[in-house]
Amino acid sequence: MDLHHLRTFVAVAEENHLTRAAERLFVSQPAVSSHIKALEGELGVVLFHRTPKGMILSREGEKLLGRVRRILDDAESLLGAARNMSGELNGQITLGINTDSVFIRLVEISALMRTDYPGITMSLVNSNSWEIVRDVRRGVLDAGFAYGEISEEGVLATVLARVPFRVVGPAGWAARLESAGWPEIAAMPWIWMAHNCPFLDILDRKFSELGQHPQKRIEADHESILRALVLAGEGVTLMREDEALVGRERGQFAIWPGERLGLPLSFVCREARKVEPVLGAVRDVVASVWECASCP
Repeated sequence: MDLHHLRTFVAVAEENHLTRAAERLFVSQPAVSSHIKALEGELGVVLFHRTPKGMILSREGEKLLGRVRRILDDAESLLGAARNMSGELNGQITLGINTDSVFIRLVEISALMRTDYPGITMSLVNSNSWEIVRDVRRGVLDAGFAYGEISEEGVLATVLARVPFRVVGPAGWAARLESAGWPEIAAMPWIWMAHNCPFLDILDRKFSELGQHPQKRIEADHESILRALVLAGEGVTLMREDEALVGRERGQFAIWPGERLGLPLSFVCREARKVEPVLGAVRDVVASVWECASCP
């Protein structure tokens, strides 16, 4: 049984589309179709139903998907162990980066990796938290940083810190923010967060608890866009406290003196891969730099 065929099966199952699966695997669409056809022939079952909306898993395909994922996880662990039997760890790790490099201590992590594990190279991919968790689960990324309460099946999240966030607005709104309560905050124009953003989760919960309905003016999907729009005077948003304090010191932002909200920052990887030597080394380095307990 060809592992490439199994990886193709998982990619098509997760993307529900031949073209997207091909792009993800860096192969042609005919190759994807060929892999699926060969696997169906070898297994003697139909894995997908082809519909105008895409590739839909058959009942048999749904039953086999979990087992195929476990087979691929075991194969990756075996390869990692075999490659590192020489005693010196060698390999490449692809990490998802969800925020600025200074905050996640990337320079310190890189320096310690270079000292302790010179045979491991890191490839860094800028993304957002929910995409990093998704891509770790799918095997597109080896590991990464993510905000929020993470409960994705098969994903191990090691909490590094609980990060405080503050409601901020343009510098000229300082007096307005100073006297505001949650009802007044909700009534201000909001630079809102895109769907699946962890910031959105804590704000939605808070406003729901209070029975308030925030006035959403603009929606954005990246921290840098949120900052730029607040700086331009477009409204209020949620910002990491350390950034908010620096911005206030520079005269860029005003901070609402009310409630601080918090989100965990975690280092995530696939649960099944945590025993791999190269990934384990990176997890240990991240834990050491963040001065947290050893990864489980």
